[in-house]
Amino acid sequence: MQPLLYFSYGMTKTGSTLAFQIVRSALDLCGFPQDQLSASAIKQASTINFVNHISDAQMDEIKAEMLARGYSVVLKTHTRPDPVVKRMIKSGEALAFVAYRDPRDIALSMLDHGRRARAEGKQAFAEFGTMDDVLKNLRHQFNSMAEWLRLPGIIPLYYEDIAFDTVSVAGLILQKLGLKLDPEILTDIVHEDRFTQKNKGVSLRYKTEMPSEVSEAIEQEFQPFIQKFIKDRHKLAAGPRILLPKPEILRHEALG
Repeated sequence: MQPLLYFSYGMTKTGSTLAFQIVRSALDLCGFPQDQLSASAIKQASTINFVNHISDAQMDEIKAEMLARGYSVVLKTHTRPDPVVKRMIKSGEALAFVAYRDPRDIALSMLDHGRRARAEGKQAFAEFGTMDDVLKNLRHQFNSMAEWLRLPGIIPLYYEDIAFDTVSVAGLILQKLGLKLDPEILTDIVHEDRFTQKNKGVSLRYKTEMPSEVSEAIEQEFQPFIQKFIKDRHKLAAGPRILLPKPEILRHEALG
């Protein structure tokens, strides 16, 4: 394994926890324990190695701890890459997996989570009560995702593949990690023994759960992204870079 650090980034409700657990479990099973880094290194009250924004000083701590271990660690995140992260990816010191999903299905899942949060009196996600609330958040998240996708060597992982063709995705991840392990065994362990934050687990929910006029409006706004990363995802370059000249390639300006 050449990179010193792996990142597992995902937009909200994109199967990012499942993708992270595949990477984490692959490393664990191949003899690279993914025990939690110190609180001063990850600066999060979490049971996994989860990070938000990373400063240069914090990255120095993370790298020091990994060098002491002598092998790579995977960090889960939902935020855009900070300058130090970009430098590491460009230099080959880090590699990133990026989970994404059809924005219509993300919206439905976020609304589900919002309803549950309000019913249970929880703060996280409680602000998502309407489609407008969700779309405002999604536009911000798409800009963050574009920052990852514009970096070299990024590995995009589509939700429908992560959730419903997990063995193939596990095989791809093992290949990128340079690890030899049966992807079916890895998939079984992740599904049976790892926490993956599964919601409904339904493929392409928007086709049956979203009013057609809402679906069409979202598709029109995010058409560039849907075309390139969903409909044509198998045509994505297998080389070192996915070319995204500017974030706007992922979506059109919202109408009205």
